[in-house]
Amino acid sequence: MKEWIDEWYSLYQAVWELPLDNQVEVLENKTQELLMTWGSLDEALQQLKKKLKAENGPYAYQSQGTYLFDQGEFDQACLQLKQEQGEEKQEAVRCLYLGYALLYTNDFIGSEEYFRYVQFISNQPLILHLVYQGLGLVAMLQNKLELAIQYLEKAQPLAENHEVMYNLGVCYFTLENYTYAVTCFRRYAYVKDDSDGLYALGLALLQTGEIEEARAAFLEVIESVEQEGDLLAVAQLVEWIGEHELACYAYEHLMLLTGKTPRWLHGFAWNKALAGDKRAIHLLEELGQTDPEAKKSFEWIQATVK
Repeated sequence: MKEWIDEWYSLYQAVWELPLDNQVEVLENKTQELLMTWGSLDEALQQLKKKLKAENGPYAYQSQGTYLFDQGEFDQACLQLKQEQGEEKQEAVRCLYLGYALLYTNDFIGSEEYFRYVQFISNQPLILHLVYQGLGLVAMLQNKLELAIQYLEKAQPLAENHEVMYNLGVCYFTLENYTYAVTCFRRYAYVKDDSDGLYALGLALLQTGEIEEARAAFLEVIESVEQEGDLLAVAQLVEWIGEHELACYAYEHLMLLTGKTPRWLHGFAWNKALAGDKRAIHLLEELGQTDPEAKKSFEWIQATVK
């Protein structure tokens, strides 16, 4: 999630100088792209490691290749895993690791080949679950979303893995089937109880017009994230969608976290003013004495009010 928010925030900053209509168009398009990319891969690596490490017997496979995989050195892991050979019962796991390592190096063709090979040689439910999840991720990253949905729906009943529901939600969201996206994100967010799912759920709920639940989701995100950059990104997102009171709440959390800096006071006053609180205009005027950005905001508000 951190990478997703960092990238979204960088994008937000980059388009801030564009005309308003262009800002909205760019952000709407890129929000979907970023949701898809980070939503697809963020949890897959952790789930693969967790599930394979927790099992014994046919799932156990430890090697130099898996060590490199665990360290995130996927190029080296690919080379090493291709040279290794496990026992007959472990071969499926070695190839499964290799399929995911190739996925993380953007070798989608090679990744798909290994996943299909594992599908052929193994009938273990957990292995097949991870195969279908991997094939789903390959399809997602190739923008073959209908195909991705087919694979992910095959993966879902084979093992308890809530991230599959998250990725299904991403597919439906990107296909603009927001009702299904909400269903999937709800099943993920309220079980996992984390900011990732709540953030995605909030975005989908906005699209279906369920504004009150969307507000509640973003409110929980604001109350659960603890990093300055994450809070700022959420503050600016809810400002962008017109939820200025929520943005104020996020800026209040920022001030509790790092103190009443001019930047946070500016963000708070700006959103209060946009929400119709005329007292905030005076705060913007005061801040504008020393902060050029706050001065611009004050002048814009004054011109708009007139």
